[in-house]
Amino acid sequence: MPEGMTTGTGTARVSDSGFVWPQEIPWSELGPDFIETYGHDENGRPRWEHMEATGQSGSGKSYAIGTILQQRAQRWGTAELAVVTKQSDDSIPLLGWPVIGSYEELRDMKYRQAVFWPQTTLQGEEREGFHEAQIYPLLTTLWPAPGEQASTLVYMDEVRYLESLSRRMKKQIRMYWREGRSHGIGMIAGAQRPVEMVRDQHSESRWKIVFPPADTGDMQRFAEMLGRWKDWQPVLESLDQPMHQFVLRNSNTKDAYITWIDSDLHPLPSQTPEGQKKARQQGKTAGE
Repeated sequence: MPEGMTTGTGTARVSDSGFVWPQEIPWSELGPDFIETYGHDENGRPRWEHMEATGQSGSGKSYAIGTILQQRAQRWGTAELAVVTKQSDDSIPLLGWPVIGSYEELRDMKYRQAVFWPQTTLQGEEREGFHEAQIYPLLTTLWPAPGEQASTLVYMDEVRYLESLSRRMKKQIRMYWREGRSHGIGMIAGAQRPVEMVRDQHSESRWKIVFPPADTGDMQRFAEMLGRWKDWQPVLESLDQPMHQFVLRNSNTKDAYITWIDSDLHPLPSQTPEGQKKARQQGKTAGE
């Protein structure tokens, strides 16, 4: 983990090849130190970083990301926007954040944390056209003017689907990956399989969250996300899927942990629409 993160004690397990097996630490112990350093330097100044998460449907991916979003917003008052395109989702609504369908609503209501969820009963290409028409203007408007900083964390729940909507959408998302950090934009993106992840996403993401695959035939490709597959495949095979265990790894420092969310995700009063409105009136951040 980054400098300053000291969670974890005990003797490390080392394989015959010299690979150090990641420690198993519940999120209730690992999370506070992670949130303290994720996206910030040792002096608490923002350091925008990207994260990618992969895991089968039902693996607990959205729940884990929702927990990270909530805790970071609580600790740092970060401006965060979750972009959701599913018809339904079991985890993100648990945040209790205001759900909006247009950038104008986000701007006018001055929400610090929100879920951008343009919903429709359309299907097939008409559904895709609807989402493209709603989300592309959002991404272009969020991009800051020259010399400005967005200071925003953006979560894209189905990034591969978004990129498939149009050529211009794909270019815009890739610009977010390549240039977002220098403009004050951090990205978190989820996918069900590594093959769905574009090269920019994998190369630009400092943080990796990997759940074990449903199909053992995908195990090697999942393991390759973390490093040498012969080292990491046994780790993924050892994960307790009913507990929703996953590997959290920093590709720069090479530190890694096996962890799982051991707390309930529920709305925090400061992040609800009413709480954010009250905070604005008092001149406070959502974290405060």
